[in-house]
Amino acid sequence: MQDFRRKFGKATMELVGTFILLFTIQLAVSSAGKMAPVPIGLALMSAVYAGGPISGAHYNPAVSLAVFLRGKSTLHEMLIYWAFQIAGGFVGACLGGIVGGDHAVASVGNGYFLGQALLAEVIWTFVLCFVVLGVATNSATEGNSFFGAAIGLTVTAGAFSIGGISGGAFNPAVALSLSFAKHLSNISYSGFVALANLLGGALAAAIFYFVAAPEEFTYDRIA
Repeated sequence: MQDFRRKFGKATMELVGTFILLFTIQLAVSSAGKMAPVPIGLALMSAVYAGGPISGAHYNPAVSLAVFLRGKSTLHEMLIYWAFQIAGGFVGACLGGIVGGDHAVASVGNGYFLGQALLAEVIWTFVLCFVVLGVATNSATEGNSFFGAAIGLTVTAGAFSIGGISGGAFNPAVALSLSFAKHLSNISYSGFVALANLLGGALAAAIFYFVAAPEEFTYDRIA
């Protein structure tokens, strides 16, 4: 057990946190309607506070990519996080759909084009990852108690803003897990969204590098 915890304890926390996120997304979409971003953001906020001290509480391959590019994890660690995040998301999406009686899936909103939806995903994933890097990896904010609230509220704001345009994933684990749980429904679009999310994460790491002073690159809450 000690050996497993040492090797996979952090990744397992990522699995649990992403499970919580996808389980909530399925139920919120089916029961809360247009107010779904509220319970989703609150659940993510709680999961970030719970898992932050253990794994860094990424729960998102785009965030893990941003952290890797920032130099706070290895490629091996990032890939393990990705695998556990998608696995946890898939289980959460499946069980959430069973409990709620319906399985949601990301899709382009009525009246919008694929390009608009993907651009929206790139931009809001950039915003989310930039906020994560700012509140959880910047030495100037070390020891803050608001990191979870900032991350959860960013997701809530983004989901309200572009949920009707792109589905509001901001997270490859969300887009892919929802599709997997619905028998690969809309898998092509979900794949494009996942790539757009990863691009947003990479852009966040690049911009953060140019705006944060070198002495602010030593904080490791999320690593």
